[in-house]
Amino acid sequence: MATSEPFTALYVFAVTLFTASLLTSISVGAEAVVGQCEPKANTSRRWSFTLARVRNESGHWVEFTSTREMDDESAVQLTEHLFECDGRKMIRIQGAVRDPFSGERFDDRLKFHHMTGPNTALINKGYTVVKLKLDGNGPVLTNRPLRPNELFEVRMDKRGTTKGYGNGIGVTTHKPGDPIIPEHMNSLKSGVWMLYGVHLYINGVNKFSDYTKSNIYNSKPGDRMGVMISDTGALHFFVNGVDQGPAASNIPEEVYGVYELYADATQATILHPTHP
Repeated sequence: MATSEPFTALYVFAVTLFTASLLTSISVGAEAVVGQCEPKANTSRRWSFTLARVRNESGHWVEFTSTREMDDESAVQLTEHLFECDGRKMIRIQGAVRDPFSGERFDDRLKFHHMTGPNTALINKGYTVVKLKLDGNGPVLTNRPLRPNELFEVRMDKRGTTKGYGNGIGVTTHKPGDPIIPEHMNSLKSGVWMLYGVHLYINGVNKFSDYTKSNIYNSKPGDRMGVMISDTGALHFFVNGVDQGPAASNIPEEVYGVYELYADATQATILHPTHP
């Protein structure tokens, strides 16, 4: 899934004060939201800036600009302006604070959830699943629900030759770690839509025979299979990048992608544009 791009946010504030001794203090926490919550007490990304202002030797207030760089490359820039308003001397302080997280990258790409079944293990930072015992099955769910029009695509990396068939892919309303999830997804009687071979199974029942002519049971290492929920709630499956058409409708909004190391399938990897 696409990674969030770095961004820089400027928080602009303006303070107008009557002429007087001035002490302005700005404090920003890593997760502070003004008027809603307080910064976390244990955050290591907290910084502060203090501005003290006094009269010069001639007794006048002096306009100035001040910038202070922080260790984490955060910065605050303040500009002071003196002016009169309705016969009164005023001070306006304007500042801009650079987002301390502007250089950080956040990874929200799909991967397999770390809570897998007893016959599977994850490698490759959670992008690849391997089967532990060849004579069993191993379903794994995505780490988060699928978004509308988001393709959950898997490449089969390895397969055995014992059964002569393998692979299963689909979606489920059940969450990772749910104890109800069995070793074979077709055993579930609720909240599951799976493609096995060329048939669509809903809650363990064949609801769409010969849905596709591309049999994923015959997939070879390197072949791809995927699933997507459209923004209108239609279920689509993909084989080697080709949309097989709508398979079902009225899919719930929150579903997780499921891939099953079924039968001969022994290893598979999630694909996305930046992780081939």
